[in-house]
Amino acid sequence: MPNGIHDAGSVPIAITSDAANGFQPLADAAIYLSPADDALASESPPPGGPTGTCAVETTTLYPRPAEVLLVLDRSTPMASAIASDGTSTWTATVAAVESAVLASQDATAWGMMLFPKSTGDSTCCQMPTNDLLPTVEVAPALQSAPSISAALAQDAPTGVGTPTARALVQAANYLAARSTSTSKYIVLATGGEPTCASDGLCSGAATTDYARTKDTVAHVASVLGIPVAVAAVVLPTSGNSIQPSVRQQLFTDLANLGGMPNTTPGQRAYYAIASASDLATALGTLNAQMTSCSFALRDPIVWPDDVAVLLSENRIARDTSRQDGWDYGDSGTSIVLYGKPCDDARSLAGAASLSFVTACPAVAIN
Repeated sequence: MPNGIHDAGSVPIAITSDAANGFQPLADAAIYLSPADDALASESPPPGGPTGTCAVETTTLYPRPAEVLLVLDRSTPMASAIASDGTSTWTATVAAVESAVLASQDATAWGMMLFPKSTGDSTCCQMPTNDLLPTVEVAPALQSAPSISAALAQDAPTGVGTPTARALVQAANYLAARSTSTSKYIVLATGGEPTCASDGLCSGAATTDYARTKDTVAHVASVLGIPVAVAAVVLPTSGNSIQPSVRQQLFTDLANLGGMPNTTPGQRAYYAIASASDLATALGTLNAQMTSCSFALRDPIVWPDDVAVLLSENRIARDTSRQDGWDYGDSGTSIVLYGKPCDDARSLAGAASLSFVTACPAVAIN
């Protein structure tokens, strides 16, 4: 699938980052190195640096909080009842989201974007027209539970159409434009199949948009490097014990393409939600897996070239191209992993930590 503007036969969706704001267009699929980080990479130790003897020292670094954007469907299917408890999908979803965020807000920076933005039959599939200027109700932050609860209290499932593809594009662009080096994740919680193949036109509000949605998820995960987890929160529907197979396959494809499938034995790749407790459990499971690949440094590094980074006792090579290794981030206040080392750290979930070894030019690190 091509990078940059992506068009699936209707209004084009822009999957890109804003070069004017310091991020390269995705046509290069490169990762931007800020001027501050460039300076650190080439900087010589200051003249007033330490003299005499120095020792090899090892410290343990821990991940910065991951940023998680919950992309929550507020279209009219979310008003339907859930068979297992009779409450509406929206009521159960709100309760589960509030519970999960409250339980993990000290360690995870939760944010929330609702879609669509339309509020009745007069508008359909409504989203901001500029994909680079999305509307995010709550920015990712620690201690965000009160803000998320307040936003949910002011909303209801009244939007016509389910523009999942466009919502994911805008969510990904928003996260990619954030200046923090910590890992970003998207959790899609949707009450039905993606529609709005004609974007903001009501004539296409019920037209399914499977192909473009799958292309979008694949691009966000593989090119932008933002994993997407999928929770189908209205399935099975009331009076229907089995979700139609075509929808099952769609959500399975989305979950696998997003890179964060449900790995629970005997369950589908997506998180099939039939109650508030199901969603709370799914969000808790995902939270445990959403490890950041950015590790905070405790002190400024005097000799930035005389260090070693180890994960699980395995030394990681520095890679200033930021493709497969580690590099400094956040103006030298973080160690950030890329490529396979990042995948390895994520596989350790909450147990991930780095051994950071410092020395000086006169002392070699074995």
